[in-house]
Amino acid sequence: MKTHTRAERFFEHVTQWPKTIILLGLLLIIATASFIPTLQKDTRSDAFMPPDHPALLYRDKVEEIFGLKDPMVIAVVNQGEHGIFNPSSLKLIEWLSLELETIDNIDLDRITSIATENNISGTADGMLVEPFFDQAPDNQKAADAIRAAVMDFPLFVGSIAARDGSATLIIAELEDQSLAQNTYQAVLELIERAPTTKSDQLHIAGEGAVNGYMGAYIDADAKRLNPIAGLIITLVLFLAFRTLRGMLLPNLVVIGTVASALGLMAAFGVPFFVITNALAVVLIGIAVADSIHIMSQYYEEVAQHPEASSRQLAIQSMVKMWRPITLTTVTTMAGFLGLSIASIMPPMQYFGIFAMVGVAAAWLYSMTVVPAFLTLLKPKRSSAFSSATQVDKFGQTMSWLGRVVIKHPRAILAVAAVIIISGIAGATKLELNEARITVFQQDEPIVLADRAINTHLDGAHYLDIVIETPKNEDLFKPEHLQRIEALQRYLKTLPHVNGSTSIVDYLKQMNRALNNNDASAYRLADSAELIAQQFLLYSVSGNPSDFEKEVDYDYRLANIRVRLDSGLYSIGKSTIENVEHYLATHFNSGEITASLSGRINIDYHWIKSLGESHFYSIAISLLLVMAMAALSMRSAVAGVITVIPVAVSILLIYAVMGFANIWLAIGTSMFAAIVIGLGVDFSVHTVERLQVLIKQQGKTIDEAIIALYPSTGRALLFNFAALTLGFSVLTTSEVVPLTRFGAMVGVAVSASFIASMTILPALIKILKPKFIGLGNEKATIEKE
Repeated sequence: MKTHTRAERFFEHVTQWPKTIILLGLLLIIATASFIPTLQKDTRSDAFMPPDHPALLYRDKVEEIFGLKDPMVIAVVNQGEHGIFNPSSLKLIEWLSLELETIDNIDLDRITSIATENNISGTADGMLVEPFFDQAPDNQKAADAIRAAVMDFPLFVGSIAARDGSATLIIAELEDQSLAQNTYQAVLELIERAPTTKSDQLHIAGEGAVNGYMGAYIDADAKRLNPIAGLIITLVLFLAFRTLRGMLLPNLVVIGTVASALGLMAAFGVPFFVITNALAVVLIGIAVADSIHIMSQYYEEVAQHPEASSRQLAIQSMVKMWRPITLTTVTTMAGFLGLSIASIMPPMQYFGIFAMVGVAAAWLYSMTVVPAFLTLLKPKRSSAFSSATQVDKFGQTMSWLGRVVIKHPRAILAVAAVIIISGIAGATKLELNEARITVFQQDEPIVLADRAINTHLDGAHYLDIVIETPKNEDLFKPEHLQRIEALQRYLKTLPHVNGSTSIVDYLKQMNRALNNNDASAYRLADSAELIAQQFLLYSVSGNPSDFEKEVDYDYRLANIRVRLDSGLYSIGKSTIENVEHYLATHFNSGEITASLSGRINIDYHWIKSLGESHFYSIAISLLLVMAMAALSMRSAVAGVITVIPVAVSILLIYAVMGFANIWLAIGTSMFAAIVIGLGVDFSVHTVERLQVLIKQQGKTIDEAIIALYPSTGRALLFNFAALTLGFSVLTTSEVVPLTRFGAMVGVAVSASFIASMTILPALIKILKPKFIGLGNEKATIEKE
């Protein structure tokens, strides 16, 4: 066979050794897929921050000093006459506190409950430090005495025991958050065999539980969503081609694409994050798109040249499709590159990187394995491509759309202008907000547990304030302790802050104990010497390590743990900004300073960075896509026009979000960069095909538009269907952010397709840009 162009020579070589190409492709799939079982999950909030972020580094330092870690919390609720202060509930609390010690990954020294904590009271001999009970009582009278003791210790009211006695917490800190899923399952099993009564309700919450529950969510989602997405894509392929090879060959490319991306993630030790669940669905849609265009061209060639051999058909199909597929591959990779380099959050960076890997793999398999298989298979017509001139109902529908565009281009552009204006207005109304607990469905046990704790107690969400003095034992100074006390009083005035705990609370209880348990003596001692003596007296019957969560060994550093009843970013942001203002204006001095740490502070920083990088990420992605399109088509105008449909689709979503008060959050913030990578395919194929029709075939703009729709338009229709239906699978996810992400990407991809099929041709018809070849209709594209 005589060859003329580099493309023909390349595919001549590919089809010369089809079995070798196929074998190499299958071996590559097996090699990359073999790493997938080693993928590790990372469900931590910390994963959304760079490891060297100052807030994260400081939190780790605070953890090292005070041993504070995100806990797993068991809430025991009893709304009976005596609340949890009845013999059976107290025995349950004691049993749970002891049994937690048998579970791996739980810090044995960091289990806190009314069964493990000490009371501080006064006696004739001074101060007595003893457990609230050594053994759970057998009668209600003894239980009432325990209730009286707990309720007489302000430190524990609201933090461990509900003010009305209806609930209590058992707090267990984890040694390793990466093992949270196994630990959570073990605690669930513990709850199942706990000796509860009909009146007792048990809930598991806390950041440790959220991490563990999230791991189970990811596993369940991945096992369910990906096969459904694959099945839907196969059905779309059947409708498009109605042949076995038309269904199986694209699926082989899908398998190779997903295996390459996820396998290389595992090989390079990159963990599987919550948002990575969407990666496989994204890649399935991208991978099948290339195959749809190749198979569409292949069946057109079969219909037009029934006498041609399998190899000739494969070569001619690839010669005509390699350029648009390569262009879309490059522009799609540019979109994901923008997501990767613009975000500071590792999950999004890795999503962009391995989406690029998948896109490249899809191109590689489409350019080699697909034509190799087509070479081996005997030519076979598709009933969807019955002849060179006739088109099926899908092609006829697209042809009708083409006639509408030719007839009403200005009306189409007017609608686009309205969308753009509405989108800009909607973008100005976007509100950044997020809460980890909103990841789950509202009826999930973890959500009910969080709600129960926030209702009955001070809250399940923590902000730490670290106090620092310059010298050892400086915390004994009354003026420093009084500043801490004043800060705690201020904290109580803030919305959603229901309490706080510090060494001051212990010292006030000690002072009361040493003053005959007089309630009016619940205050700080007047001198550093008295305060030092209180610590000394405590150590006689108590353990000095009891205060390791509140002060360091040298009494130079202290920690205040603040309890909030909501983990919403908007509430955390307000709290943090108010506290920082108070610290700057009323607290910090040369003798004492305070800094923020804890879960609320960490979440505040990573969600804030999400908002700050969102529009920057979109701008970078759009510019990169525009640049690649401009370079590929050798025209800056072409680059601009190519991204217009994508921009319109993103602005449409902004209009919906802004006017429907949908938050900009982790699930909704990613959609734009993803849509840029996916939606630009429609524009590139449309523009490239119009160029070919006008420059090579010498058609006028109207003739080119008419010719565009039944062939390229039909292929894009199925490309759109595969993407949209694939992403619709995510709307059935148990993970709420993925549900929102899937819905928004599905709508935006639909908008990109419609815009590419209407706004783009209308714009070219009205503007008549030079790059499209108008005015040169009889010119031909130079052969390579």
